[in-house]
Amino acid sequence: MKPGHHFRTSKIVAAMVGIMLSCMSSQAQSTYSPYSRFGLGHMQSGSSTAQMGMAQMGAAWTDRSHLNTINPAAAAFLTRTTFSGGFQLRSERIMEGDSTVQGELGGLNQIAFAMKRAGGKTAITFGIQPRSHSGYDVSQDLTDPVAEQYRINYSGNGGLTQSYIGAARRWEGMAWRTFQNAAGDVTDSVRIISSGTAIGARFEQVFGGLERIRTIDIGNPIYVDTRVRTEEVHRSAGFTFGMVREQLMGARFDADRKLTSSHLLRLGGVARLGRGHTIGRGTRWSSLQTLSTGPLEVDSVHSTEESFEIQLPIELILGVEWEVNTPSGSRWRLGVESRNARWSTLEGVALDPGVSWADDRGFSAGISLTPKMLEDARNAWQRATYSWGYRSQSGYMAIDQGSIATETLSFGCSIPMLGSRSGSSFNAAFTWQTTSAHSTEDFLRENAFGAMVGFTLHPFFKNQWLVPRRYD
Repeated sequence: MKPGHHFRTSKIVAAMVGIMLSCMSSQAQSTYSPYSRFGLGHMQSGSSTAQMGMAQMGAAWTDRSHLNTINPAAAAFLTRTTFSGGFQLRSERIMEGDSTVQGELGGLNQIAFAMKRAGGKTAITFGIQPRSHSGYDVSQDLTDPVAEQYRINYSGNGGLTQSYIGAARRWEGMAWRTFQNAAGDVTDSVRIISSGTAIGARFEQVFGGLERIRTIDIGNPIYVDTRVRTEEVHRSAGFTFGMVREQLMGARFDADRKLTSSHLLRLGGVARLGRGHTIGRGTRWSSLQTLSTGPLEVDSVHSTEESFEIQLPIELILGVEWEVNTPSGSRWRLGVESRNARWSTLEGVALDPGVSWADDRGFSAGISLTPKMLEDARNAWQRATYSWGYRSQSGYMAIDQGSIATETLSFGCSIPMLGSRSGSSFNAAFTWQTTSAHSTEDFLRENAFGAMVGFTLHPFFKNQWLVPRRYD
């Protein structure tokens, strides 16, 4: 059989590596959302680029070539050592009444490693990824009978980062498949892997800082403007546990005992255990005088130092996935997932008036298609995997008793790289997202389009890393 042509991505990968390194050093802004002003900022799912297209699912999502960065147990299903990385570009449009603001931004998505010997059943994982983002610059014009017209400006930036290290282990179940002749006599048998069970755990450290500034700019020059600058340092550490169960539900063989089709069921769960979260907050009030050259600080009125300790709730994710490998060589995968975390049990400390913690509930559904497997594909596009997904999320913050809700549609593809026989691929995902809190008066509506690009590599020298050597 003539080998298929592969997608030429070597130059693209080299450019991506350079861009990623520059993003790491510059820490580019990753959101304009005013909703990121509240709580811990805009929380991130932690999914890789390959998972983004399938609604960012991670509980039961497993792949032999791509790293699942949500469920620590999924790494045990990888075939060999795997590296995953990428970055994102976003265009956000924020609307309130008749006002519209739009901006573009970007930043690093994540870097993740899974160390696994080819053919082994144990994997070690480590990586770093965003946990939350905060970035906004909005203003509100008001009128006072004494000071007349004035403007309140809100701006902020920063975010939280999560680093982790973990381990996963897989156990396999075996079964014998027998073949009979026309008379009903057993003529042959083969042993197949009928099930796989993996468990995993990882230790996570969350760190970072948020800066928030509120300025009152009074139009009448006889009044002195004021500014309140708040700087927060966040720290927390804890464990996440995961489990995946894969069961072969059916398989068909041809006359040569070759597997022609199969279907599998996967069940998975992730528990991100509750943990103490420390917030160190410093607040400084100052007076400003607006001159022709710009605002000038004329007095530091007051400053405070505070410390808060909150107990983050346990986060549970449960998912199921159905995989079908057809006789024509295509592979279909369909999955659903639910998420829940009881943030409402937290006390309302460290929050602004009118803002409260709210239970976080979410649902995802996704489907993916690989038209042909390696031995049947004529080109890289037939070997590529295409995915579609829908994701909804409500919480973890509420404004005036209305939870912040997000809905996302996604599309993704993973395309084999030039010369790769191990599953290394170029990954891309596109998302269309809406965010709102409908209970607020003249509520804000956000529409965002995101493009995530990344790659999955199986290093290093001709994909032989960690493969035992044999000598004469």
